[in-house]
Amino acid sequence: MSQDVGPASQGSAADDRPDTYWIERPEQVEALTSMRRHDIADRLAASGPLSIKELADQIGVQPSALYHHIKIMLDVGLVVEAGSRIVRRKREQLYAAPGKRMRLIRALASGEHQERMDEVVAAMTRQMDRDFRVGGQSADRRAEGQDRNYGFFRLLGRPGPEQLARINACLSEIAEILWESEDPDAELLCLGWVLTPLPAPRRKPAS
Repeated sequence: MSQDVGPASQGSAADDRPDTYWIERPEQVEALTSMRRHDIADRLAASGPLSIKELADQIGVQPSALYHHIKIMLDVGLVVEAGSRIVRRKREQLYAAPGKRMRLIRALASGEHQERMDEVVAAMTRQMDRDFRVGGQSADRRAEGQDRNYGFFRLLGRPGPEQLARINACLSEIAEILWESEDPDAELLCLGWVLTPLPAPRRKPAS
């Protein structure tokens, strides 16, 4: 970053953002059916405010590839303007997520957007595939030990009510740890998960 950088201007929309932002409107869910926009929302929530150039550097694309997506997300409230700063004598707009915790669970629980939710999960898993491929090329990947930062799993099981409650409590704790992680010197990590009931297998006829 150039030395010729001024502080962000005050009074931005990011100053008074709620801690949790609930994504519930149909047009917001629709916007997140795009893999790119899903990634933008996650990165701004984790690292914002950011300029489009900084965001493009994180994602690994040219800034011109993001303007269209940022406009759509501004229009539906998934991105907010977060002030500006001077870089090499030019004013640079900053953008942020409308809240640190971007939550879709209410929209999912309502059952009103199931088709769009299916598309959101498809976009998310495509992004997870991309992230895993990028991580696989990192010299810093660690697949074992307490400092593991690279791995995957898909498990099937038949948890009872108490076990399912434990699973959900652990998932909530993991989310809280990631939401609260603010070490600027730590590596940026991605964690994704899908939990879903499956059809019961056909039982073999009694002999």
